[in-house]
Amino acid sequence: MMGGRILYIEAPDGISGDMALGALIDLGVDAGQVTEELEKIIPGGFSLEARPFERNGIHGVNLYVHTAGNGDDPHTNDENEPSNVIAGSAARTAGIESDYHSVIASEAKQSTISGGDSPVTAIITKHTEHGHRHYSDIKKMIEGSGITERAKRLAIAVFDVIAEAEAAVHQVPKDKVAFHEVGALDSIIDIAGVAIAVDKLGVTDFYCSAPRDGSGTITCQHGLIPVPVPAVMKMAESAGIPIVIEADVHTEMITPTGFGIIKGLGAKFEPRLGYIPEKTGYGFGKRDTGRLGAVRITIGEKYEEEN
Repeated sequence: MMGGRILYIEAPDGISGDMALGALIDLGVDAGQVTEELEKIIPGGFSLEARPFERNGIHGVNLYVHTAGNGDDPHTNDENEPSNVIAGSAARTAGIESDYHSVIASEAKQSTISGGDSPVTAIITKHTEHGHRHYSDIKKMIEGSGITERAKRLAIAVFDVIAEAEAAVHQVPKDKVAFHEVGALDSIIDIAGVAIAVDKLGVTDFYCSAPRDGSGTITCQHGLIPVPVPAVMKMAESAGIPIVIEADVHTEMITPTGFGIIKGLGAKFEPRLGYIPEKTGYGFGKRDTGRLGAVRITIGEKYEEEN
């Protein structure tokens, strides 16, 4: 028996914001249209680059988001490239760095980028000032933008669960959770981009398998922290979604933005979900963990066996 169209998110090698958006673009959402909608929100500059990518014989999209400000070289929003985010000094490495004045909810960084050259899918370049934006400010930006009401609700829902987790971890009020200018742009592009893409697909029901994370520790501004990182663990406490730990992967694979997207979309964990696939997209990450390193998102029709 058919049960309506769904989006099924599989993260066997973790999930980040750029991986999720890349998978949705590979699924068929037009990157140019996403960029046009993002332009209604973002007062700063960015370039969105969707590169065709292949690993282990599987083809998909490796998404790069470049941001620039005050004449600086563009920053690349991928998990491999260090970028200075706290007072221009600390490398953004863990996705949850904080000095209690600047709580960062953003993507993790490493060092090795792979993938071939391809034409830039869409580019916008504008001037942006350095600084910080609080969660409450980002929420107002999205609410006051010209994107659809549903895309607004989805984007705010994702930001809300991330900010709530960061606030709990760092013991600050949720509205005071602050994103550095670069982190804010990265997060808005990834999160609002996913919301815009999902809205364009017209799907209202979301499901997921159990996402997998690495183990051990990673280094952030204040030293070593455990994997899964605290913000992901805080979100997972009330999500009803299990996290599977891969003991042989000694790094972070699930970023706060990635898990926030799963939770903010209201995805339900269904280990025995039956569905008829319509189309599948793959969004690759930038780390080489010896695994495929991709998120798979499938649009399809839910199938329920008749008793």
